[in-house]
Amino acid sequence: MEGVVFQGVIVKLKAVFLDLDGTVYRGAAEVPGAADFVRYCHQRGLRCLFITNRANRTPLVVRDQLRGYGIPCETEDVLTSAQATARYLGGGTAWMIGEAGMEEALAEVGVRLTDQNPDAVVVSFDRQFSYDKMVTACKLIGKGARFVATNPDHRLTFDGEIFPGTGSIVAAVATGSGVAPEVVGKPERRIFDMALDMIGCRPEEVLSIGDNIDTDIGASVASGIKSVLLLTGISSRADVTADKPQPDYILEDFAAVTALVETL
Repeated sequence: MEGVVFQGVIVKLKAVFLDLDGTVYRGAAEVPGAADFVRYCHQRGLRCLFITNRANRTPLVVRDQLRGYGIPCETEDVLTSAQATARYLGGGTAWMIGEAGMEEALAEVGVRLTDQNPDAVVVSFDRQFSYDKMVTACKLIGKGARFVATNPDHRLTFDGEIFPGTGSIVAAVATGSGVAPEVVGKPERRIFDMALDMIGCRPEEVLSIGDNIDTDIGASVASGIKSVLLLTGISSRADVTADKPQPDYILEDFAAVTALVETL
């Protein structure tokens, strides 16, 4: 790889950030070419880090799914918004709206779950979300707990169908409490900053690939990372309007991404 010029210095690409839903897989199926692309990156000595706003699945579950497609992956190659949120909190106590992936991530950094004056209320994806959970969250936030959200995704796509995402739950709690959340996942830069620290790279040494112009490209722009909008998921060329985060490249498939990486 020849490298790109950054502030007058030739900088070589060292790593690739890959979104998951809509980018590497759609539902239970691999996006065509994803496995070949990751293997190509490994052959070229590029670190691949899979970064997802989904907070309900553990890195182990993600790893096993990717391996099922023939994608080389270890748990340390996965960064979920649950892990990022837990690391953002760093400890203390919390009350949680979420599933197993969120609970495990909090436990790993020593955050103790309680509904008795917690330091934070964490809101993530929860298929058992209820009015009672919303009431509890709003009461605790009203008493002074920080309101921390894993991500603001409005929608999720499963097997071609669209479902409400974490952002729908976050919006309900924000409306009920009158407090805006601290968001950790994409499109905020916090999760990408953590990812850069994990792999020891600078923003100019990384290429980010995702299918969502609002979240994936938004986080890339906020972090100063070159980005590819891959047209395999939720966003289309028509979504690239002046009021949206602007990707550096818009590509149809992984064959085109591979050709691009050859030039970086």
